[in-house]
Order: sequence, then C-alpha cells, then structure tokens
Amino acid sequence: MRGKIAAVALMGVLMAGCQTTSNEPLPSNSFTFNSSKQVAKEAIVSTYMSRGFNIVRDSDLQLVMDRPASDNFGAQLLFGSNWNSVPNARITATLLGDNPTKVTVQQAVVTNPGTGFERVMDLSQNPDARKQLQIGMNKAQAAATSASRPN
Repeated sequence: MRGKIAAVALMGVLMAGCQTTSNEPLPSNSFTFNSSKQVAKEAIVSTYMSRGFNIVRDSDLQLVMDRPASDNFGAQLLFGSNWNSVPNARITATLLGDNPTKVTVQQAVVTNPGTGFERVMDLSQNPDARKQLQIGMNKAQAAATSASRPN
C-alpha cells in the first residue's frame, strides 16, 4: 500500500515538473467568414471531414463533429475509460450572422462518447489545441472564400 502511495506521489511530482507556463496570448477561437452561414458551415464540414471527423449534431446555429482520438496515446491514457479506451476529439462550432458569419469554435475530449455517460473535457485554454484549431479554421475560411467568389 505504501508503495502505491509513493508511486502516485512520484507521478504527481513528475507531472507537475513537466508543466510550463507561457506569456503568449492564446490564439483566437473566433473567426469571421465573409460568406453566407451555409457556405461557412459547408467549408467547416469539408475541412474537418477530411481530417476524420463526422457530424454528431447539426442545427441552424451549431455544428458538432467528433472523431476517435486513436492517434493520440496521451488522450487515450488520460481520458480513456474501462468501457471505451479511445475517447473522441470534439469540435463545436457556433455560427452567428449571415454574410459575414461569425464562428466561435470550442475543442474538447469526450470520454465514453455516444453513451449516456459522456464526460466532456473542454480544451479551450490549451495553447496547442487552440493552434491546431486555428490551422483547421483558417483552411475552412479559405475554402469558404473561394466558394463565395463568383466565377
């Protein structure tokens, strides 16, 4: 028993030593699409479906997309469960306005996805998650811009 407590304490110290803080501001999670809401939504879906995401929910104001985080061992280790060892990565986009369309995006990890026991961990304050989110949304913005241009 003492060995287990010592091991847990050692892991806590090691994990705390790995944490770093940054003075850099977080990348934005709000984007303006100079297109209609429908074109913006189609561009987001196209961008994230090419990355393995599938639509979970779609309404006039919100789009939710998930994909298994099977390529992220850290997410599996921290957020996997006895029932499902592979959590889902989730993107939630809220769309307001129409031409221009303001899109606010949230990224999360979901334990036990698709069950009544889902646990959602918001990654909004994670700088690396925000950077990846910004890369994907910039690609979606470019796709929406090119789709909105008259031929």
